[in-house]
Amino acid sequence: MFGFLKNKTILSIIIILSLVVVGGSYLREKRTTKITNDVPGWSWVLGGKTITIDAGHGGVDPGAVGVKGTLEKDVNLEISKRLQLLFTQAGSKVVMLREEDRDFGTSPKLLQRKREDLSYRIHTAMESYADIYLSIHANSFPDQRQYGPQVFYHPNSVEGKNLAESIQASLNKLSTKKRVAKANQSYFILKNTDMVAVTVEVGFLSNVQEEAKLKQVEYQQQLAMAIFEGIGNYAIGERPVLSDD
Repeated sequence: MFGFLKNKTILSIIIILSLVVVGGSYLREKRTTKITNDVPGWSWVLGGKTITIDAGHGGVDPGAVGVKGTLEKDVNLEISKRLQLLFTQAGSKVVMLREEDRDFGTSPKLLQRKREDLSYRIHTAMESYADIYLSIHANSFPDQRQYGPQVFYHPNSVEGKNLAESIQASLNKLSTKKRVAKANQSYFILKNTDMVAVTVEVGFLSNVQEEAKLKQVEYQQQLAMAIFEGIGNYAIGERPVLSDD
């Protein structure tokens, strides 16, 4: 009990210091308009863990397209790269399934090419023997009023549920829409991997206001930090209580 409280206190201190560092990074970004590499390291929480990061879509597959033309594949990759920096500085081994605008299919037929792409991602992820598999996506919905990030897990994965709820609690700090992590058995990635896996939908490109935010480097960094914080809380066993608006 006392060990848990001690770990929780240490993590809280780290979060505060990290936010100070990242806050300074935001100021530098505004002055230079470049993405900073100055990110915090939580090596004693996540050091030695293997994290596989899958930036959804890419190449011929743009994913969702925003109201103003923003491509999901680009948003996914930018946030994934920021997560890569955070985990690397924390001492984690990071496996990036893609680090550029590409897909992993070769067929001229789009449906077959998508199958090849997903098969490659699953195979590579399984070979990584990752402690955590993060699939990064952006959402879209006919009702353009919908907004807010949401995390999904496979219903048969208890640890996936715990991880998803922890990340969701951190992401809810960024939005007035307090969503709840949801079970989903239709996501190809979630139902075809035996590791702790979640899909993070970082927001709705179908919402004009959220689309604009998702293009901002400052907000992309905040999303990455929230995901990172949620995984840190999961690593020390903290279990948040979530409720719908």
